[in-house]
Amino acid sequence: MSGPEVLGLTGPQYGMWAAQQLDPDSPSLWTAEAVELEGELDVEALQAAVTQTLRACDALHMRYRDGASGLIQALDPARCVEWPSIDFSTAADPWSEALGWMHKDLARRADLTQGPLFASALLRLGPRRHLWYLRVHHIALDGFAYLLLIHRVAELYSAAVGGPAASAARDWSLAPVVAEDAAYRRSARCAEDRAFWLGRFQGAGEPVTLGRKCAPDAAAHSLRHLLPSAQYPAWQAAARAAGADWASWLVAAIAAWMHARSGAREIALGLLVMNRLGSAALGVPCMAMNVVPLRIALDPGQSFDALVREVASELRALRPHQRYNYEWLRGDLGLADSHAQLYGPVLNLMPFDRGFVFDGLRSRAHPISVGSVEDLDITVSPLPDGLRLDLEANPQAYPAEVLEAHQAALLNLLDAVIARPDTSLATLAAHCGGTAAEAA
Repeated sequence: MSGPEVLGLTGPQYGMWAAQQLDPDSPSLWTAEAVELEGELDVEALQAAVTQTLRACDALHMRYRDGASGLIQALDPARCVEWPSIDFSTAADPWSEALGWMHKDLARRADLTQGPLFASALLRLGPRRHLWYLRVHHIALDGFAYLLLIHRVAELYSAAVGGPAASAARDWSLAPVVAEDAAYRRSARCAEDRAFWLGRFQGAGEPVTLGRKCAPDAAAHSLRHLLPSAQYPAWQAAARAAGADWASWLVAAIAAWMHARSGAREIALGLLVMNRLGSAALGVPCMAMNVVPLRIALDPGQSFDALVREVASELRALRPHQRYNYEWLRGDLGLADSHAQLYGPVLNLMPFDRGFVFDGLRSRAHPISVGSVEDLDITVSPLPDGLRLDLEANPQAYPAEVLEAHQAALLNLLDAVIARPDTSLATLAAHCGGTAAEAA
């Protein structure tokens, strides 16, 4: 690999590469979504839109290996995009059969040196119902990047079937993103951020979890829930009443729930952040996500609204430093080459617009896989038809019935803190579902 297309890795890419090296043959870092399309689908127009979009995305066609100066990535000039079509329409339950096929596809071995880093397919469920399936290694795309690709495919498809003309081709080169990341690593700001995080986590103890600590499984156990659309403005109103934004309010609710389920007086959460605003990665489909560890002290006598304000203050302190990559911090603390983490559950807030329009079709995205889950991931996303609140768990740590009990307690607590924000954490713990040990 040589020439102008050879690049170093960004911090987020390196984090995914390091995670893959813990088990090189593991399929656990594959992610996948399926876009459901209902109506008279123009298959050729969709294939052209998908092929053009995926070929244009540099991140999907990178190959990784050790170079003379360290780990490098280089673009595969072939930019191959395969488009198999599988018909499940004659099955007794087409959706279940297609889901089984997708889960089997997700069990494939990942090879970052030879690729491919993605797969795409059209799954036919009926004469007017199809799924566009996309599987991608986490080193290539994060959740926001998926949305960039889906929006572009929808735009190209709509233009091809008589809708509005598509905008000009996007520049999805990775080179500016890598260059910006390298400049940050050389900067005084990076050194300041490193010192900040070392001061926060040097000597930190084992983070509290609600399940037993064990290595992640190849796949996660998912528990999906759609709350009514009115729930989102209710959360926003409750946050404003507490003098905070809804993200701080929700983080406080998760911390209070963790306290109620574990009895712990310090909770460490992992917050997924995009780090795209004002950066070269803003409109480029790639892996730009970071995990920010957040430590929260809890006093059982404290009121929930007081906890919200404390969380908001802590988040304000963390935000200027959230670009420092989590994997670098793990290395700084001597945790590299292990599954040890600085947080328990991971919280993924997705307030960005997930809507997209395929002209003449009804469409919606179905999350198929978020990849490997170390402990417990909580995803919250406002959608046009409701508020999505999903739990993804390491199945080795959370049996199905335990996860369901945790979910019920969380939903109960969210309702309780809207009704009585001045309630103490001790009272919330007594009324919102007992401890993790009791649930197990």
